[in-house]
Amino acid sequence: MLKKITNNFNYKLAISLFVLLVAIIYLGALALQSSKTYYLTIDEIQNTSDNTKSVRVAGKLVQDSYTRPETSTVSSFEIIDEGKILKASYEGVVPDMFFSSKSDTIILEGKLNPKGEFEAENIIVKCPSKYEE
Repeated sequence: MLKKITNNFNYKLAISLFVLLVAIIYLGALALQSSKTYYLTIDEIQNTSDNTKSVRVAGKLVQDSYTRPETSTVSSFEIIDEGKILKASYEGVVPDMFFSSKSDTIILEGKLNPKGEFEAENIIVKCPSKYEE
């Protein structure tokens, strides 16, 4: 009888560990898939035909290009990189360092809409190291 209980316990333990392992693998695959966002240049984004995938693009804010109506949370702006300008929009509050002259690069994550405007879902502002002079 004790042997039957031990075998039953081992069977349940093995099944539980298998389910846990499958769950960990599944969650890991989801995390890898969501973090697999490609960096493209402004030129590459403007010349691509596949606008269904989320991509990242980097550039500097074009001075005086930022606009946001008082009654809206959608802001419009332009970024520039390698002489190419990309019109972009973002719904939400932009990061604090977005307008800083000390900000090094603005990284946008999102997709290009049919009008050729980049719809950012996320904004990351890279700043130069505080140790650089």
